[in-house]
Amino acid sequence: MENKQKAVEREVKDLIQKYNALYKSQVYEFFAKDGREQFVGRALKALEKERDIYINQELKLIAVNEESYGAREYGTLQSVWALLGIMDQKKVEQHFLASREEYPVRIVFVGDGEIYDILYVSEAEVCVTNHLFARKRIDGCGHIVVVENPENIPEIQIPDVVGFCTVKEDGKVEYYRKDE
Repeated sequence: MENKQKAVEREVKDLIQKYNALYKSQVYEFFAKDGREQFVGRALKALEKERDIYINQELKLIAVNEESYGAREYGTLQSVWALLGIMDQKKVEQHFLASREEYPVRIVFVGDGEIYDILYVSEAEVCVTNHLFARKRIDGCGHIVVVENPENIPEIQIPDVVGFCTVKEDGKVEYYRKDE
C-alpha cells in the first residue's frame, strides 16, 4: 500500500512538472485511468507539505510553484483535457508539453506507435494558425485541434487533422469531424 502511495506521489510531482500547472480534477482523472485516484489526495497533501507543489485552493489549480501558477496557460489546460479524453479511447505511451517554438501545438503524444499533437486554436488565432500551417507541414503527425467554438472548425485549414474537439467547463470533451 505504501509503495503505491509513494509511486503516485512521484508521478503526481512529475506530471505537474511536465505541464507546469493542472487542475486538481485533471490530476485525479489522470490517475483514474488505471484505478489509482484514491492515492492522489494524500499525495497532493504530502507534496504541498514538502513545498514540492503549490495549490491554489480557490481555483483548484496545482502548479510547480507560485510563479508557474501565475504563468499557467489556458490553451494547455484545455489540451490536457483533450489528452485525458483521448486516453479513454487509445493507449497513450508517452506525452509531453510542446516547446514554445511549436505554437499552437500544446501537447505531443505517442499512441499505438504513432505521433500526434494537440493544438489549441482560439477564435482569435484561426487566421494565424492557418498561415503557420500553410508553410509548416509535420510529416507523419496527426493533429487533434481543440477549439473554443465548433463554428470555427470550417475556417481551420490544417493538413492531417484527425479530429476537432471542444472542452466544456467541467472538462467534458466533445468531438467533431470536419465535413470536406
